[in-house]
Amino acid sequence: MVRSFFRSPLPDRENAGRPRSQAAEAKHTATMRAAGYEPLEPYPGSGKPWRSRHLTCGSVVSPRPAYLSAGRVGCTECAKESRRAIFQERAGGAERAEADLRSLGLEPLEPYLNSQTPWRCRCTACGAVGTPRLSAVRNLIKEGVASGCATCNRRARGRRQREANSENAKAMMLAAGYEPLEPYLSAATPWSCRHAVCGEVVRVKASSIRSGYDPCPVCRAEGYKQRAAARRTDPAEATALMRAHGFEPLEPYPGASAGWHCRCTTCGKESKPLYSGVKGRGHRCGHCAGSAPLDPAVCAAEMRAAGFEPLEPYPGSDKRWLCRCPAGHEVPLRLTGVRTGKGCRMCATHGIDLAGPAKLYVITHREWNAVKVGIGACTGYTSRLLQHERQGWELYRAGDYATGAAAYDVEQAVLDRLRGAKLCPFLTKDVMPNGWSETCSTDRVTAGEVWAMVEEETRRAPGVYVPRAGARPRAAVLIDADAAAEEMRARGYEPLVPYPGRTNATWPSRCTTCGHEGRPTFNAVRNGGQGCRICRTRAAQAKRAAATAPKAVEVMRAAGFEPLEPYPTSQTPWRCRCTACGRESTPTYSNVHNGGSRCRFCSSKSSNAEQAADEMRVAGFEPLEPYPGRTTDPWHCRCSCGNDVMTRLSFVRSGTTGCKRCPRAGGRTDASKAAAEVREAGFEPLETYPGKTTDRWRCRCSCGTEATMTLTDIRRGRARCRICSQGNADGTCGRDARG
Repeated sequence: MVRSFFRSPLPDRENAGRPRSQAAEAKHTATMRAAGYEPLEPYPGSGKPWRSRHLTCGSVVSPRPAYLSAGRVGCTECAKESRRAIFQERAGGAERAEADLRSLGLEPLEPYLNSQTPWRCRCTACGAVGTPRLSAVRNLIKEGVASGCATCNRRARGRRQREANSENAKAMMLAAGYEPLEPYLSAATPWSCRHAVCGEVVRVKASSIRSGYDPCPVCRAEGYKQRAAARRTDPAEATALMRAHGFEPLEPYPGASAGWHCRCTTCGKESKPLYSGVKGRGHRCGHCAGSAPLDPAVCAAEMRAAGFEPLEPYPGSDKRWLCRCPAGHEVPLRLTGVRTGKGCRMCATHGIDLAGPAKLYVITHREWNAVKVGIGACTGYTSRLLQHERQGWELYRAGDYATGAAAYDVEQAVLDRLRGAKLCPFLTKDVMPNGWSETCSTDRVTAGEVWAMVEEETRRAPGVYVPRAGARPRAAVLIDADAAAEEMRARGYEPLVPYPGRTNATWPSRCTTCGHEGRPTFNAVRNGGQGCRICRTRAAQAKRAAATAPKAVEVMRAAGFEPLEPYPTSQTPWRCRCTACGRESTPTYSNVHNGGSRCRFCSSKSSNAEQAADEMRVAGFEPLEPYPGRTTDPWHCRCSCGNDVMTRLSFVRSGTTGCKRCPRAGGRTDASKAAAEVREAGFEPLETYPGKTTDRWRCRCSCGTEATMTLTDIRRGRARCRICSQGNADGTCGRDARG
């Protein structure tokens, strides 16, 4: 029987005979009223909040009956008031707090609560309203340096600091040659002073003087002028340099960064090169190099020679230029396109007929979930629309336009809107080779939405294109193959195949100058004078090499190399002789110019054959073939132990003194000791020690079986061969057990 250590409560005679819950409710109701609380809701339980009204202060609170029975305070408002009274009593009361606040020049604007609560006050000095804490105010009173609000304190602190630093700052300025003309404010504030050197009144900062910087703007400007005058190039020297680079000056020297009016001595044309560009980068005549701006009059004459009349000023060789073609069409052309044989798009004999009727269509593909917009003549078997239908596209809507140019403008406007919304392209070139860039996903835009864009852009488009009267012009007469071949030969090409039939088709040919085989087009060779790219590259390299050669020779000689051949290029090995050791080597100009290359013989990175052989013999190797030329190349040698090995001179220089079969110091195992370890483990070596503990070593076990193992295995506890490890439980060999 287990006894309980808790005694049962004595029966309540007053509540005897009532249920337990009713008795508890009556008991706690009496307790609440005795404590001054009037319940406002039914009894919830002894440990739960019971909403009541405190009769003392009138507040509605929710004390717990169990807490009131234990003697705790139930009203939170009375508890706050009690704590507030305690804090005020500790702080000396409201009168003392107000007295402390007024001692600093602060007038309270609300009753005092406690020392840690912000207290709204007004500064009697500046009138600013703030919320300091009484604890912070009393700390300032202890320091004895504060008065007023925070702003007044900062101003007073700054005033005291300026008074303390004023004398030191004034002495520092006088020592630097500046006489102060006004009181000192701060190190970062400009200070009006008279500079003793120039006598001017300037505004300088004490912090600049403290850091060792002379801030006088008058003296700095004078110093700039003097340094600029010292750096200024002599006009005679500049004129000589320009003449050496092929320019004849036509005006006095204007400065390094100003255009200098000159005449090229090669082509006779005038330009304005920069002296800094000619001196620092070796700039040449832009007309000779083909990079100079073109003369608008010459460009207009070139367009008229091609049959086009310009209708606006020349905008640039690669910009659209509004012109009138011989047929009367006003079209934007590029001078670069006209030079390569291009012309009026309305008169073109290939592609879509922009002057004839055309269709604009919207098609969909169910399998690919794609929608596409396009234009075309859409007539005949070669119609683009029929080609798309053969690939599984279905026509959604199509519209007729009087000219292909109008349909083209509407199509481009729709595509611009789709691309601006990042809706196309959707398909790739692998899926749809022709027209893939005009496709969109039907998950993001439907065919109806695309057609709505087409109708909207059609209403916006102005009808300025006049349809052509009559049929489309035919292609020009084909060029004679023999005449084309002769013209190619005159341009420096030898055709390798017959004329391909079109001027814009690639024509395999061989350059008669360098022999390089390329694929130029007859149109480019005839109109633009296109030459062999290999010859152009070599000519450009030779031009750059000729300009860099004098400087390169000086750099190589300054680095200790005497060139033995003309300057090749910056990345090509250059055969030179070292002026220190007299040996020949092939450094590159780029490495020497960057300071990363010296004579490889003088820097001990290379050796001749005799020195290399001597080093190998000292290390215990006898060379069996001539020196391969580099320290990292394999070299067939015979070790002092008689073993033929392939080693490197770099290995010998790093400390190698023998082959892998030779016993070495530093932890290497001697062959006799290794054999003794093997015999102690029950094996008889059948060959010499291989040299390393991890090399395979052929031995004979005590049972007569030949085994291959490593010295590492024996040291780790292997003392039997594979046959012995399969022995019987009585210790006999497994081979004997198998009979």
